Amino acid sequence: INHDSGDKYKKKVLARQSYSNTYIKAKRGTILDCNNIAMAKSIRVYDMVLAPDAILFKDDYLEPTVRAIVETFNIDEEKLRKLILENKTSQYAPVVDGKELDANTVKEFKNLMSENSKIKGVYFEEGFIRNYPLSTVASDVLGTMNTSTGAETYFSTYLNGTDGRTFGYFDSDMSLERNVKDAINGNDIVLTLDSNVQKITEEKIAEFCEKTGCENLGVIIMDPSDSSVLAMASNGSYDLNDAQNLEKLYSKEQIKSMTTQEKSDALYSIWNNFCISYGYEPGSTFKPFTIAAALEEGSTRDSSTFECNAKTTVLDRTIRCANSVKHGHETLEDAVANSCNIALTKIGLSLGRSNFYKYNVLFGFGKKTGIDLADEGTGIIHTKEGLNPVELATSSFGQTQTVTMIQMMSAFCSVINGGQYYKPHVLKEIRNASGDVIEKYQAIPQRQTVSKETSALLRKYMLQTVEGGTAKDIKMKGYKIAGKTGTAEKRPISENNYLVSFIGFTPADNPKVAFYVVIDQPHVKDQSHSSYATKFAKNLMKEVLPFLGVYKK
Repeated sequence: INHDSGDKYKKKVLARQSYSNTYIKAKRGTILDCNNIAMAKSIRVYDMVLAPDAILFKDDYLEPTVRAIVETFNIDEEKLRKLILENKTSQYAPVVDGKELDANTVKEFKNLMSENSKIKGVYFEEGFIRNYPLSTVASDVLGTMNTSTGAETYFSTYLNGTDGRTFGYFDSDMSLERNVKDAINGNDIVLTLDSNVQKITEEKIAEFCEKTGCENLGVIIMDPSDSSVLAMASNGSYDLNDAQNLEKLYSKEQIKSMTTQEKSDALYSIWNNFCISYGYEPGSTFKPFTIAAALEEGSTRDSSTFECNAKTTVLDRTIRCANSVKHGHETLEDAVANSCNIALTKIGLSLGRSNFYKYNVLFGFGKKTGIDLADEGTGIIHTKEGLNPVELATSSFGQTQTVTMIQMMSAFCSVINGGQYYKPHVLKEIRNASGDVIEKYQAIPQRQTVSKETSALLRKYMLQTVEGGTAKDIKMKGYKIAGKTGTAEKRPISENNYLVSFIGFTPADNPKVAFYVVIDQPHVKDQSHSSYATKFAKNLMKEVLPFLGVYKK
């Protein structure tokens, strides 16, 4: 009978008894850095649920049950009795003050229940709360489950598990009998980030903002061999364990007066990742891309020379060199080292609109890089038809079109690594709940942007930019650093606001680490000095390079 009709009879028996059906929450996977340090994890908690009909089934069940709950969990006795007596026939009455109880206290209570058969009608639904052990570290990269940003959102499908279910009934003695379908826990995500490097980066940003201040400050550190992100941070960091808190930026009175939409906008401004979402005119850090394109197309050669008389005319517009400096006769290497706008104007015009646009697309400007983080921006570039002589000239040295930091870094890595463009990424590997690697990120070149020969020339030019050009402030004893400075006028130009930057790499002859610093409107009287960015980069990199295995020679 059991073999042929067992399930049918079981259903009939269960149908005659009080039935319970609850979900068992799956544990969301952990997010770890490249050193296996937990950056986001789920902590097991329990919500208390009462079955008042079981507690009141016999007269001598109520008092022992109430006393045990009050003494163990310090729950208000009056509220507890009211909940039981107002739901006499219910089998499911959640205790408002009994949520997110820690596992040890629940275990202690269950021991009491096993010792005292008169404690009835109390059970616990298992759940999890998300915890960020490093608090603010990598908040831009991680995001939270409620911010719709960062790795938490992008990798949610992997991190989420599958909930289980508990099927049960109360027997004749009103004890809960259960059948359990186990939950399947989520996978763990291992990032390419180094939390030590990330922490130092965020500390340096906070230090600059306290001493000098700025509107925005972003930093990206990458491995140029595969565009893996080693650190990414901005001055908009926030406590991941308290992501809804606006009190860091606003007074309680201001928050109270905000509309729902205003609060939402304010929170998004905090959660927004400057390094991947914000578009800006890059200025002279764009020049290596124009020169690389011109070398590839043969419109400019390593042997080319230029005359800079501090200004030049394109149609009806006068284009000036930075600070109206007259550089005179220059080689191509000089033009990079001096960050000469006049030379770049000539290089851009000789390259032509079609080729300039072709390389804009090849380098990935004007579209998402596809980085594995939520909420990436695109920037805005000129159409091929819109690259008239003035637009072509100004775009050649990084004005009149916008980029994102992650676009710049990904393209830059291709210029210095021999010409291979890799999609930027923060994922290192995915592990199942048992710790086995089920997927490892495979860095595959997407396209060749420049030749090895052009790449070598650009590395040489940018080394000279540090050794004797505009980036001398970043020279560090024991390190061969190369790179390019940038100073971009922000619009409207009449307000004299600037975005300054430095993009660089080391060692110059065989790049192991690339880094990019963008400081948007430093809070100083005269903003138009890239030295703010180069000095910041030096202050940062002298501390993080040893963590990344790059030592002085």
